[in-house]
Amino acid sequence: MLKELRCAQLIEKKLEFNSGLNVLTGPDDGTNSIGKSSVLMLLDFAFAGDDFIKLCSDVIDNIGIVTIEMDFIFGADKYSFSRSTNDPKVVSFLSEEGSPEKSLDEYRDFLKKIYGFPEHGASFRGAVNPFFRVWGKDNYNPNKPLNSFPSEPYSSVKPNLLKLFSLYDALRELEKEKTATEKKKEILKGAFNEGYIKSLTKTQKEKSEERLKELESEINEIKLSLENYSINANQIINEENLKIKSEKDKLVNRLFHLKNRLKRTDDNLTYGNTTNKKYFEKLKEYFPDVDVEKLAKVDKFHSGITKILKTELREEKALLEEQIKSLELEIKSIELKLLESARVAGKPSGLVDKMLELSSEEKDVRDQLRFREIKSTIDDKVDEITGQIVEKSTKSLSAIESNLNSAMSTYINKFYKGNPVSPKIKLSETRYEFNHNEDSGTGKAYANMIALDMSFLEKTYLPALIHDLIVFSNIEDHAIEDIFKEYSSTNKQVFTAIDKVNRFRDATQKLIKSNEFLALGSEKLAFGKSWKNKT
Repeated sequence: MLKELRCAQLIEKKLEFNSGLNVLTGPDDGTNSIGKSSVLMLLDFAFAGDDFIKLCSDVIDNIGIVTIEMDFIFGADKYSFSRSTNDPKVVSFLSEEGSPEKSLDEYRDFLKKIYGFPEHGASFRGAVNPFFRVWGKDNYNPNKPLNSFPSEPYSSVKPNLLKLFSLYDALRELEKEKTATEKKKEILKGAFNEGYIKSLTKTQKEKSEERLKELESEINEIKLSLENYSINANQIINEENLKIKSEKDKLVNRLFHLKNRLKRTDDNLTYGNTTNKKYFEKLKEYFPDVDVEKLAKVDKFHSGITKILKTELREEKALLEEQIKSLELEIKSIELKLLESARVAGKPSGLVDKMLELSSEEKDVRDQLRFREIKSTIDDKVDEITGQIVEKSTKSLSAIESNLNSAMSTYINKFYKGNPVSPKIKLSETRYEFNHNEDSGTGKAYANMIALDMSFLEKTYLPALIHDLIVFSNIEDHAIEDIFKEYSSTNKQVFTAIDKVNRFRDATQKLIKSNEFLALGSEKLAFGKSWKNKT
């Protein structure tokens, strides 16, 4: 809980608080403009609010920079912080080593954690803001008591309400699933809008389904025609190929013989040289009786003959090479004919082109139908999830409604005697109503709102209330006395402002005095001076 607030600019430099009732009192003559609301707004600032900067700009203009230090006590642990209007988005964590400066969001997260909010519960400010009712915040309309500001939409109020009663977890998962599904829906919608996919109406869908059947039939007919053509074409082409292959075989055989002749000619040209006499000498080692001189004469004779024939051999080699080259080119040409024949077999271009055209159209039609089916599935999924959300939400809101109405009835019967009329809150999916029933007087309407706030304080993890003087202005004195008695009995914190305390019974005056954290008057202004009169 908030235990202490220190501010050098306040008339009282240190304010101390307790659990239960904490009262800021004004004078018995009801003098205004003494700073009661500004002090309560400073408490809101200590609880990580922003409104002091906007709604109390006159204080800052006349006093200067306002800096506060606050201590929170939880069990035996104390946590101290500092925050200034000079840089309100920064909070100093004084209890930590080096007093590091952290962001306002980190401070709010700390408060949420230290006050024991559930992990997926309301944000700290989301929880307290509707119930910190200070003049200027415009959240004290007794007909719209759940609004943090007059124009706040129910789409913001409802989830905050469910979170405060810890009934949002089941819905949170469904909301995430719905968001993810709706994202897919938006992506698909973008594809339709950009023209990547044609969107089909119900009538267009039926026509597309009929067209798909026509396309499938036409494509099947072409396939059959191609198969029949292929069978006939293969028969013809096979006969032609046999002729071409026979011709190739003859050419290959002829090429083989020519290459053999060329080899022999090369051999004759290569080995026609005179044998060296030293080889004959080696021969004599194995055959001692051989006539070396005679062998040399024979070899010389053959060498002479070879020289005479070399010119003719070279001419024959050139002719053979030319014939071989010509044959190889002819064989290659025949091989290309065989390949082309195999490629063309069974592929008449007209039918193939038509089938490609129809296949492309078939794919487009199938895609259109498939994406329409996907869109329909996504739409159905969104509707299904929405239905589940509405069902769970309705059930949860009904439970909250019953809980609050029961608690409010208890509090109203404590505030008023004689079987008073109790307010009723009605929570639906699209709106809420706060009914004062047969007793709609201004004072009773504000008392009904206080009964609602006390019900939230009792039934949820809401840590505190702030009720400015405006909340009590039209309520009967006897009811205020019982309201303050209820404030004092809670183990949480209620911060209030009240004046004309002498109008109450002694017991109530004593209760207020014993829980007073600051007393202001015309001679004791909140910030030590007044700026309400022009000089």
